[in-house]
Amino acid sequence: MPTWKSCLLLTVLTITCVPGRGAGKQDEISFKLVQGFAIVMRGEIGRLANLNILLDTGAVPSVLNTRTARQLGVTGVTASFALLHKDIDAQYVTVDLVHVGWIRALRLPMVVVDLARLEQVLGIRIDAIVGLDTFAGSGFGIDYKRARITREPSGTMRHVVPIEIRTAAGAPYWVVPISFGSHLLHVLLDTGANHLGIFEGHVVGLTLDPTTLQANLISDADLKMLRPALLFMGDTALKRQTATLLREPPGGPREIDGVLGPAALKITRIEFDWEHHCLRWNAE
Repeated sequence: MPTWKSCLLLTVLTITCVPGRGAGKQDEISFKLVQGFAIVMRGEIGRLANLNILLDTGAVPSVLNTRTARQLGVTGVTASFALLHKDIDAQYVTVDLVHVGWIRALRLPMVVVDLARLEQVLGIRIDAIVGLDTFAGSGFGIDYKRARITREPSGTMRHVVPIEIRTAAGAPYWVVPISFGSHLLHVLLDTGANHLGIFEGHVVGLTLDPTTLQANLISDADLKMLRPALLFMGDTALKRQTATLLREPPGGPREIDGVLGPAALKITRIEFDWEHHCLRWNAE
């Protein structure tokens, strides 16, 4: 049951994090917004409560920390998993329950990965990373300003863009069309990233910027930056944006050109409309 998605945050430089306080209203889930993009919720997995759970819409499938798996006593089938830029052997397990606010995912397939490196960078315990498979096709919104996940669409979004919903390892992920400069790209919508990243070799003619980023979770080497370019999402211009040149994860589908973190576009709220296959959003 191999998967191509690298589950860890794609660009993390210096981050400190305090866990969120759990659900507020019955139709809302509060979270701690870390460094302006990363979403940490409080929830339960199996019999374990008060866990720190990272919401990463690009995690395919959801991820269970090895420590948490040991505490639960779950075991499964060993298979290949694409971690950052190498394949590792990992266990694929089934968890009886993942519960965060109104979200109750039963018999959820997860892959067991040691998240020690992620915890070290974030400075916080991370017990699991959950993706869109936990929402079971139900619409929801992420309000970055209020630090809330909402159950129902607000009906107040100013922008909309059609998306594709694809699956890998039995879990869904969303692909958004964007225009970067003169290039049409199809990128993974990834709340676990704080940038626009484009895979090397997918686009010809992009100009490198002399700026580099310090080595971090994605690679032991410095990251190359691309010169800013005008970015369109749907029919909306988002001014000039910077982008990072990324190595493609092993086994990645060639039809995906990169990853997009909503916070990189100064988006204040996004809504996932599963019924109409579209992303609704507001920005600053």
